[in-house]
Amino acid sequence: MKTRKIKKNIGLILPIMFLITISLLNMYYAKYVSNLYDGLFYKQILWIIAGIILMIIISNINIKYFIKYHKIFYIMGIISLVLVLIFGTKLNGSTAWFSFNKVRIQPSEIFKFFYIVSLCITALDKKHKILKLSILMILPVFLIFLEPDSGVALMYIIIYFAVIFNVINKKRYIVLILSLVFLISILFTYLYFLNDNLFIKIFGTSFFYRMDRLLDFKNNTSFQLSNALIGMGSSGLTGLGLKKSKIYVPELTTDFSFCLTILNFGFMMGIVLVFVYTYMLLKIFSLTNTNNLFYKYYSSSVFLLMFYQILEHIFMNLGLTPITGITLPFLSYGGSSIVSYFMIYGILLKITTNSSSYN
Repeated sequence: MKTRKIKKNIGLILPIMFLITISLLNMYYAKYVSNLYDGLFYKQILWIIAGIILMIIISNINIKYFIKYHKIFYIMGIISLVLVLIFGTKLNGSTAWFSFNKVRIQPSEIFKFFYIVSLCITALDKKHKILKLSILMILPVFLIFLEPDSGVALMYIIIYFAVIFNVINKKRYIVLILSLVFLISILFTYLYFLNDNLFIKIFGTSFFYRMDRLLDFKNNTSFQLSNALIGMGSSGLTGLGLKKSKIYVPELTTDFSFCLTILNFGFMMGIVLVFVYTYMLLKIFSLTNTNNLFYKYYSSSVFLLMFYQILEHIFMNLGLTPITGITLPFLSYGGSSIVSYFMIYGILLKITTNSSSYN
């Protein structure tokens, strides 16, 4: 039975093994970029071990357990997002972490798993599901926005739309939602670029300057992006080498882990990463072909979340999109981020072996 389970899950497990191997090599040799990155290797090992343990546990938990207790998990998550605003540690302008000695935990990342589960279970309701789903989305997005962490907040919104588009059967509702999003985007863009005084009155000065920071890439004024592009441009096909000194890039092991991989291994490895992530996404998308509605909603949500996160991370490393501080799944350093994805994968592993029931 266990052998059959491993065989069915091998398509999801092998890419993770490859990515965490590259991640550990990146973390170990990051000290040649800056001594600020010393010690990340051992921490990353511990986070990976913790994540794997949680993934195995979740893959063996009956889904009925989550259906029964998902509201409690959701409420606990909301409480953690409130508490982090009050007692959290401020880092890079965001109050998004609890600090325990040298260990930092980001509630919005850990809660992401329970948020997906809660949305997908709520989508099974027969009455008022759109209203319920909207309320479940608005609460955490508002709190995460206050931290502020617009990158993670956007991921929560994307998960919400992934579920909504699965739930809505009538095309006119989908068209209506997309039209509203489009109109809001046009209004937002107009205010920011053509009426900044009104924009500041509505959203505040802090948010206006955060938008300026995000759009630095357009003017090529970001020190972080400039150094990343210089470093990658000099890396060639095979990289600068693991033990060679490299140009300093702030947040290189987290927000710019794709850049770090290029610096170490070259653009050939960058292409390999694109193929590995594409394979992972195709495997996850294949799981949406199931009659089990919960599994269908869940795999669709994870697919869209990962698609956005991978695309945004790689594009912002290349200077094609704004710098949103989004990590690359299983490759970037970060305990909360990597643990949350192992937790998310726990249910994906369950789907591959049991797509027709709620075991």
